[in-house]
Amino acid sequence: MKRTIFAHLNKNQNHMFKNYNLIFFLLVLVQTLQGQTLQEGLKQLENENYTAALNTFTSLNATNPKNPIFAYYIGEVHYALENYEAARTSYSIGLNVSSNCDECRVGLAKLDLDNGKFLEAKKNFDSALKGNSKNHALIALVGDAYLYSKKPNVDEALALLTKARDLDPKVAKYWAHLGDAQVLKGDFGSAMTAYETAVEKNKNEPETYVKMAKIWSSSKKYDLATEKLESAIAIAPDYALAYKDLYELYIKSKNYTKVIPVLQKYVALAGSDISAKVRLVKFLCFQAKDYERAIEEGKQIIASNPDQYTIYRWLAWSYGELNKYQESFDQSNLLFSEIAKDTTRKTFSSDYEYLAKAAAKLGKMDIAEKNYTKILETEPSRSSEIYGMLAKTFYDSKDSNKYEKALEWYTKKQNLQALNNTDQYYLGLCLYYLGYYSRADSSFAKVVELTPNYAQGWLMRARCNNSLDPDNVQFLSKPFYEKYIEIASIDKEKNKKNLIESYNYLAYYYIQQNDLVQGKSFYEKIIELDATNEDALDKLKILNQK
Repeated sequence: MKRTIFAHLNKNQNHMFKNYNLIFFLLVLVQTLQGQTLQEGLKQLENENYTAALNTFTSLNATNPKNPIFAYYIGEVHYALENYEAARTSYSIGLNVSSNCDECRVGLAKLDLDNGKFLEAKKNFDSALKGNSKNHALIALVGDAYLYSKKPNVDEALALLTKARDLDPKVAKYWAHLGDAQVLKGDFGSAMTAYETAVEKNKNEPETYVKMAKIWSSSKKYDLATEKLESAIAIAPDYALAYKDLYELYIKSKNYTKVIPVLQKYVALAGSDISAKVRLVKFLCFQAKDYERAIEEGKQIIASNPDQYTIYRWLAWSYGELNKYQESFDQSNLLFSEIAKDTTRKTFSSDYEYLAKAAAKLGKMDIAEKNYTKILETEPSRSSEIYGMLAKTFYDSKDSNKYEKALEWYTKKQNLQALNNTDQYYLGLCLYYLGYYSRADSSFAKVVELTPNYAQGWLMRARCNNSLDPDNVQFLSKPFYEKYIEIASIDKEKNKKNLIESYNYLAYYYIQQNDLVQGKSFYEKIIELDATNEDALDKLKILNQK
């Protein structure tokens, strides 16, 4: 639980350093339109409107290339977007502009920290802090880098954030980030105390309420979490992250009806940031299961942002759920084509599953089989499940070898574990259609042993034994047809065809036993179900003449 919470915090903290930098650099900024624009950029960054933030900082940098602050913030945007090489370039540009840009140096250090280059990171951190023993904003910045890194060092973070707090205990952010450190350590009580102190220092900081909400949410106290998020929104109605956490809270608490308006508000605040719109499509597909709308929204995104490869995933899944298999197949192939362009892009077992399902429905069984088995490369524990899916896929297909292939996969599954009743039934059908009547009968015997009231199981036992005794020398099928009639007669209309088959068999049996009365009775039962059945009418006519 604590790792999950921190991972969420970490994701939201990639760009939190802006507040310290704002304090630090406002001292060197002239109160002009540029200063106002910087604040606009910081607001955009806070709301995860990365495209707008990047445009703002790039514009400022173009008009003020000698101020390293703008290069630094360009780096922060790239860092938040996980464009790490671009971030490194921007931080380096800032340092080239001014070797005194300690914030740029911290930016480079946190990249090294994320990559496990601890010595290189420490060297840059120490260099940044040299001569800045009283600069609490910069000290906190380094503490944050240790705390929110992909490879966090909580002890270092705590030491630095504590020092920053002691230098200026009035700064609410320091208390809040100390709370984050306690969360990472799993000490939620101390974390909540730190957050409450942060609120005392500044009641108008929405971010702190969001942090408190995370703790309540992790404890499944969703009402209290909702209350804190609503407080954050009341303080700052345009604070995007509060809406983000609120819709995620609604998802977690399965309150799906409230998700979409909150998510839409988040998307609106995130502005042109495409990642927010992608989240909406994902929710519509994955949680809301509003596949039509997911497709509509997804197509709009892909039209102007073809690089958003994950959209192909949600389109493939949505089309698949709507049984639009050609479209699902096409989108799946586009997804895998885009994934192949970048080794860092991930595939999920469901990606192969939807492609396999669509391929099977389109009669492309080689592709279906290839993609189902592809799942096993990363999830061998699912072997039994996948074998069953492959078996049923071949059974349902129009492939000329479908029963042989289905039998092959059912056998593989059976070699791993005992088949469930459904698999056992379809295994029996495969064996029956392939002419392995004795083995098929054994399968159906297992089915009715577990589900004695399953009429179809008894019918298939009757048919198997009829095939084993084609000349009715032993009348092996008699007890099974009788059992079928006993169960199926509850709904004669539904089971009419198979009941007629059963009555015909028993009529023949009794006639062969010279029990004409019983034989006639079964033909009469057929007429009750089908008054125009010519065969039964003819047989009755002959019997009535005797």
